[in-house]
Amino acid sequence: MDAQVAYGFHHLRNKKPYLAQGPISNKLIYAGYGCTQGWFFTPCVKTPGLSVRAIVLLNLDSYGGGRHPWGRPMPEYLEKRNFFEARADDGMLEIFGLKEGWHASFVMVELISAKHIAQAAAVKLELRGGQWNKAYMQMDGEPWKQSIKRECSTFVKIERVAFQSRMISGK
Repeated sequence: MDAQVAYGFHHLRNKKPYLAQGPISNKLIYAGYGCTQGWFFTPCVKTPGLSVRAIVLLNLDSYGGGRHPWGRPMPEYLEKRNFFEARADDGMLEIFGLKEGWHASFVMVELISAKHIAQAAAVKLELRGGQWNKAYMQMDGEPWKQSIKRECSTFVKIERVAFQSRMISGK
């Protein structure tokens, strides 16, 4: 849902930059997209035990301007679900769902937490078309429209890659 709205906003900003010239106008435009597509108009994904309109994978404990959609679950809840406290340095992805526009709104103002789905070190998503021929996706704030087909699967693999930070001396 958020990726579809971000995609629309991104393209409008590129086509008509004079409309998106400040934080207030940007928020109004973004809210307009959110109310006319995405959050309130995306069909639910229905699988056994799960009914959400958006699936979000985070490698940080915050999202959307510092919000904490995973929430701060009680230790008893975490233990019962075999989850861990979300941390930026734990190497885990927090995977959660947003059910509809109102649910997402309450999550974003931190009145409730998102629908906890899983925590994992790596994830492989399989996308397959049907009534849809595209999926809106977003990574690090950059939205795109992913083509999907009924006849074949599109796979998205997300995993942590070890790297070394290097200081450049400038000499």
